[in-house]
Amino acid sequence: MQALTTALTTIRRSPYQALVSIMMVTVTFFVAFSFSLMILGTNVVLEHFETQPQIIAFFEIDAEENAITSAAEIMTAKPYVEQVTVVTKEEALDIYQANNQDEPLLLELVTADILPASIEVAATDIAYLQQVKSDLEGLRSVEDVDFQESVVEQLSHWTRSIRQVGLAVAGILAFISFLIIFVIITMKASSKKTAINIMRLIGATKSYIKAPFMLEGMIYGLTGALVGWVSMYAVLLYLTPWIQDFLGEVQLLPVSIEILLTQLAIGVGAGMLLGGMAGLLAVGRLIRR
Repeated sequence: MQALTTALTTIRRSPYQALVSIMMVTVTFFVAFSFSLMILGTNVVLEHFETQPQIIAFFEIDAEENAITSAAEIMTAKPYVEQVTVVTKEEALDIYQANNQDEPLLLELVTADILPASIEVAATDIAYLQQVKSDLEGLRSVEDVDFQESVVEQLSHWTRSIRQVGLAVAGILAFISFLIIFVIITMKASSKKTAINIMRLIGATKSYIKAPFMLEGMIYGLTGALVGWVSMYAVLLYLTPWIQDFLGEVQLLPVSIEILLTQLAIGVGAGMLLGGMAGLLAVGRLIRR
């Protein structure tokens, strides 16, 4: 309790230095929290597309029904295929009419006879899409295979990039926060060097001397993590309508309270560890002199 009181007193006596430390930690954890949600979000989007029929195989116009049924059975038997959906000529016509209901002239010119039947295939994992495409191209009576490979690859690339950039930026900011807390507490400890030497002479242990400085760093980390999380959550609430409109059918929001609380707990723990280690190393370096 005495160590905590000493730490709070030290913070009150140098509010601007404390504010700089807390602001830097806040920025660090705001970025870390934001990127962690972005990583979770991109994974959800990727999983959504993995469960959708990404590859469509169109049959020849005069393909026999048994050839279509056989192709669907062959693909269903593949261990890496999640779902196979057969679209008949009549169903293809219904889809065409729904997509062109504002163009009556186009509706009159198109009948089910001139539309091809097709099968839509969803893979169990995005890594198997290329294999599914090759399998479909080898089936009898298949005339064309539609696979938006560039879209899938770009989505995977963005997911990896967000993860790497997020870790790099958060790591750099965490290191800068650590240095700022370390330097500020070193300055404060240096100004008390005489008092520390006297305490050592009268028998004070190293842990007793280090405790107030370590707690000061932990307070910076705790406060910065809390403010960073609150700021991130406020921005998330503000952007939720826009994000949901942009994503459309992908149900990404609202973020579950369990994820947010877990994120907060991990952030607070990391912030206290970051600040505590900075304070401990700062005063430990001074005591060893």
